[in-house]
Amino acid sequence: MKFNEQILETNSNIIKSYTDSSITVLDKEYNYNVIVPPEKSIIKCSAKAKSITDSFIIDSLSDNADLIIIASKDIDCIDKTPIILELNKLNIGCELMNLSSACSCHNILLAEKRNFLSFFIFN
Repeated sequence: MKFNEQILETNSNIIKSYTDSSITVLDKEYNYNVIVPPEKSIIKCSAKAKSITDSFIIDSLSDNADLIIIASKDIDCIDKTPIILELNKLNIGCELMNLSSACSCHNILLAEKRNFLSFFIFN
């Protein structure tokens, strides 16, 4: 699916399109697991969906993010409760969602200039 173009700062990591196995941020397609901040470099994510844990998420935090998005086509295989509980202790919100919803939310949060991280897990 493609998104309509938005006018944002040139260094913003806007998601332009996605498939079940990739996302396109700006003009680069990523077909592997990535962590996408609002700005700065996209980080390759070594974890697979079944091995995403609260400690992995917390270790990946940067820039005082106040919200975490975890996106996967198989979101049910992630053990959500420990992740949500630990992030709540740190006053960080957490949303686990499918790829479509996550891409839309990422772009909305980007337009609102929120401080967040998006984890896109394809395998």
